[in-house]
Order: sequence, then C-alpha cells, then structure tokens
Amino acid sequence: MSDKRKANPTESLSKRKKIEEEIPSSFEEDLALIDALERESQSESSQNTQDSVSSLPPARQEGQGNEKWRRAPVAPIDPDKDSIIFQQMEVDNYVGHHIPGMPGNKSGPKPIVRFYGVTSEGNSVLCHVHGFVPYFYVPAPPNFKPEDCQIFCDTLNKAVFGDMRSNKDNVIQAVLAVDLTIKESIYGYHGNKKIPYLCITVALQKLIAPARRLLESGFSCAGYGQRGYQTYESNIDFEVRFMVDTNTVGCNWIELPAGTYQMRSFSTPDIKKQPIKLSRCQIEVDIAFDKFISYQPEGEWDKVAPLRILSFDIECAGRKGIFPEADKDPVIQIANMVIVQGEKDPFIRNVFTLNSCAPVVGCDILSYKNEKDLLQAWSDFVNEADADIEATILSTLIFLIFLIEHLTLNYQGFHILDE
Repeated sequence: MSDKRKANPTESLSKRKKIEEEIPSSFEEDLALIDALERESQSESSQNTQDSVSSLPPARQEGQGNEKWRRAPVAPIDPDKDSIIFQQMEVDNYVGHHIPGMPGNKSGPKPIVRFYGVTSEGNSVLCHVHGFVPYFYVPAPPNFKPEDCQIFCDTLNKAVFGDMRSNKDNVIQAVLAVDLTIKESIYGYHGNKKIPYLCITVALQKLIAPARRLLESGFSCAGYGQRGYQTYESNIDFEVRFMVDTNTVGCNWIELPAGTYQMRSFSTPDIKKQPIKLSRCQIEVDIAFDKFISYQPEGEWDKVAPLRILSFDIECAGRKGIFPEADKDPVIQIANMVIVQGEKDPFIRNVFTLNSCAPVVGCDILSYKNEKDLLQAWSDFVNEADADIEATILSTLIFLIFLIEHLTLNYQGFHILDE
C-alpha cells in the first residue's frame, strides 16, 4: 500500500476557495485604486451621514453638467471644403417643409429622412435628407400614351382629395407625378415579358393607402374608361424604400461630400432660409437624397464608430410582491454606466439616489433631497452623456415609459428628456 495520503476533495476545495477570497481580482484592485485617487483629490473629508443629508445638492442647472460626461468638442467645419463622414445608427422620417437649396415639393408638406450617427472622432450627427418621396406602381391601361400621364395624375389627385375626411397636414397636391415606365412582374409565369407600368408618386407615405384603394376598387380616367388596377410595391415601408433605392444598409458609413450639405445652428438670421437645430446632436445638417455617398461595410468601412453605450437600472420604493406602478411608487435610485465601444472599461459609473447612500468603490454617488431633483439631475446627465445606445435589465422602452408616466402623473410641466 502506498504511503501517500489520498487527497481530500472537500479540504482542497475549501483551501482553494480561501485563497481566492484572500487574493482580490484585478478588477477589484482597479476600482479600489480609482476610489483612492478620488478621495485624495477631495479637499475635505467626507462628513457623517446626517451632515451629508442636510447638504444635498439641488438639481443641476442646464449647462452645469460634469465635463467628464460630455463628448469631445467638434473641430471647425467648412461646408465648402470639408466632408462629413459618420456611421449611421438609425433611420427614420418625419413630415416637414421645403428648405431653400434642397430638392422636393416646394409647397405643402413633404417627407424628410433622418440619419442619426457618430463620426470616427466620437461626435454625434443628425442628417436631414430631402427630396425622396414615396411611390408605387400599377399596370398601364392598354394603349396608354405618355402624353396622358398628366391627365391620369390630375384625375387621381382629385379623387384622393375627394376621399379625404380631413387635411391636417395641409396637403396641397396629393399625387405629385405619374410616369410611364417598362417593368417586369415577379408574380406568376409570363415568359419574362416586360410591360408598361405607371409609377405613381405621392406627397406623403400615408397617401398611398387611399390611392391604392381607389385604384383597386375601380378608377375612371378620361379616354381609358373605368377599371380596377392591381397595385405593386404599395405596402413597402418608407424607410425601407429609401434605403434600397439609395443603396443604404443598416449601420453603414455615410459621407456628405464638401459643397453638398448645409449646416444648422441654434441661431440663424432667417429661419425660412436656414432652419435651426432641432436636436442636441453636435453636428446637424441638411442634404439632398442623391448627394450623399453610402459605403458598403467592407474593407475600410467594416468598422464601428466609438459609440457611447449607456446601461442603467431604476429602483423604486415598491410594495412587496407588486411590480412598481407609475402613479404610486417613487423612484429612489438610478444607477448608470457608460462605456465607449471598443474600450475595456466604462468611463462613467454613477448612482443618482434619494437621500444618502453608502459609498460604492469606483462609483460617483449623487444624492438629492427629493425625487423631482433626482429625476431632473438624471435627465440632465442623460442629455449630457448623449448615449448612442441605451440598455437596461428590462426593456429600455419599459423603463422610459414608466418614468414619463410617473412624471406626468406627479410633476406637471416636467420634461424628463429632450427630443
């Protein structure tokens, strides 16, 4: 029999666990070092809990945020000499009006596409894209002549206006154009034969539905009688149509060449000629839909901008066993962490708390006397940090809806976040 004593698995496990507990991780050491440096930089030592509660700061005023939270300043831009390149993170659209120097319908409302993005230097961008309008197709009537396009356009435009119950958008011309083109349907077998189609362009995306209904139910045009038209590509989202036609893909890089865009600012001598900024983005511009360059995510453009990612969690003084309700449960704490894509560690760690809170290693504790001050301060923080992506344990939308409902019910005239 061997003289060696058999190892006891339980004893080895307990020893290893004890050693691991005694040796702090590198992450804990980093946090401890950060905390030590922050304590050294403070001119006064921390007071006791009672003193700290009595001297809690009010909500910060606009423009008094922490410099650490803000993005790097934008270098001077000359629209005639400098191009702007950014990675677009979101595409949406809104209804606006004509801007001098931009294409599109000069009277009445028009759809405007928005790109939200970030430059390689980390500056936030909002780009308004003008001139792109919704359209769909119908097969042209037999023996249709190109010179009859205007008649067809005017007749359909009149029918769409007659179908309107209201005109809240103050549409002046519903159907902008009808053009004859040669296309091939992908439905059924037809020997790959191309036939004439009418491309019908409307002023707003919402006008496609009534135009489609009128055409499919039976539409009469002078010289071609009354007939039903099968519509094509009439159920495509406007953003999808725009991205396909401009060769734009999700989160790709966009270039605005020099001399093709107009800069916006918060102050302008004539708002009709040069619109003001509508957002908190550092760079806000206008450009025509056929002027920007869309790069495919390959080679040089297969990279990710230094996006800011905000992770936050909300704690409420809830009732036991009941999920917090906006009209009953106050917010007592919001914890945040912001990291830049590609970086190893977050550059912001803080907790906004109601009344006092025990110190947290490597984290800024911001305490407030009442809930309204806490929420106002957190709102200022979100605007200053200007995150590109927001993440929470639950759905971000659920948290934001809860906060908005809570403020609406409890604090009149309070705007938690800028648009």
